Amino acid sequence: MAEKEKKSFLSLVAKEYKYEGLILLVLALIGIVLGAMILVGISTDGEQGLVVNPNFYFIGEYPAVFAWILIILGVASFLLAIWPYVKPSIGEIKRVSWPTKKNMLENTAIVFAFILIIAVLFVGYDAILNQVVKLFQWLAGLMK
Repeated sequence: MAEKEKKSFLSLVAKEYKYEGLILLVLALIGIVLGAMILVGISTDGEQGLVVNPNFYFIGEYPAVFAWILIILGVASFLLAIWPYVKPSIGEIKRVSWPTKKNMLENTAIVFAFILIIAVLFVGYDAILNQVVKLFQWLAGLMK
């Protein structure tokens, strides 16, 4: 009987639910924000944050420790929540053919040259349009 309960508990824990990653992500963010709010509430530089009642059992005596535990657990949960999305990317990154140093420098130089040419064109167009606007203003002044 105990072995059957053990198997059912393991199957319950090992089962993946549809939105468990999303729920874990939301709870992780809540934990991080609450921990940060408690840390801000502890500081005395005029900021407003979440203040823990000093009479609260155990947590009231050590609010900074509790806040850091919340933040650490939140970050760990956040990493666990995003791991299923990051894991396949690692395999893909290993298969990428990275450019050589020479190729990278050539492509970078081409991009900077293109940006410089476009910037010069925009400055030229701006100067031309500025002169056209001044011409229209001058003509408008003559018509008054």
